[in-house]
Amino acid sequence: MPESATIKPSLFEALQAFLSEESLPATFGQTFVSWYAGITRHLAARADLNTQPLLVGVSGCQGSGKSTLAKAMARIAQEVFATPATTLSLDDFYLTQTERKRLAESIHPLFATRGVPGTHDLTLLNSTLQALTKADGPVALPKFDKARDERTKSVRWRQVCAPVKLIFLEGWCVGISPQSDLALVEPVNETELEQDSDGRWRQEVNRQLQDTYAALFDQLDVLLFLKAPDFNAVFDWRWEQEQRLSDAIRQGAHPATGTGMTRNEVDAFVMHYQRLTEHALATLPGRADVIWDLDHGRSVSRMQLMSAST
Repeated sequence: MPESATIKPSLFEALQAFLSEESLPATFGQTFVSWYAGITRHLAARADLNTQPLLVGVSGCQGSGKSTLAKAMARIAQEVFATPATTLSLDDFYLTQTERKRLAESIHPLFATRGVPGTHDLTLLNSTLQALTKADGPVALPKFDKARDERTKSVRWRQVCAPVKLIFLEGWCVGISPQSDLALVEPVNETELEQDSDGRWRQEVNRQLQDTYAALFDQLDVLLFLKAPDFNAVFDWRWEQEQRLSDAIRQGAHPATGTGMTRNEVDAFVMHYQRLTEHALATLPGRADVIWDLDHGRSVSRMQLMSAST
């Protein structure tokens, strides 16, 4: 059932401003009050007691709403509960096209496509986390332009005043554990069957999960999981994202040129994520501290608190 915690009047004002800035429907505010506000308040209170910033992972498949949720939680924590907070998106730390091209040439051609573990600059991410913890003053947060498939120039990066007490790290593979060797043997779709017939790509992705990504995820103090009903939902949700991006480009609200990806291109792109998305749906409920079950319309149907400390 939704949380029945008493909400401060200022929460509604902060949510209204957030909805307006993000062009979100009023239903998001209602959902936030019902399902997310209590957890946000708890995280802010816990962060205030910590000597180090509280690092909260927000995991969920493409299009599940994790980016919006993380931004809303950080906004409410800061404005309503007076806890300095910010968000980091794993997507903003993708390697540049040049760096991914090198991986494609040296390891496997599929690494030219952003997304899977191994295509992020975790050195940059860790140094950013370190700066948010120890710096005293502005910290620049990297930004990746998905329409151009390239990291933006540093002059366009967002500035955050450090140190902060609460950091939300959101991403589609945040918190995911590596798979067993046996699970890697059989391809899960045509992309793996036709383009990774010897399993070299998926084995390297798994090695990355065992190594640098595991070290990153071990730093998480709390893991939140937006659980999709199934992998099929990802195709529609990711297509909705692409349509919004294309609309922004056409209306001049985005600096990129072109029209974005077609539906067929989006579906092919999503296939790169299938293996680990299905692995997350099966395993993250056993690792996350809070789970929100979503239906195909992205409405929350249930919340599960898996950790007594959350």
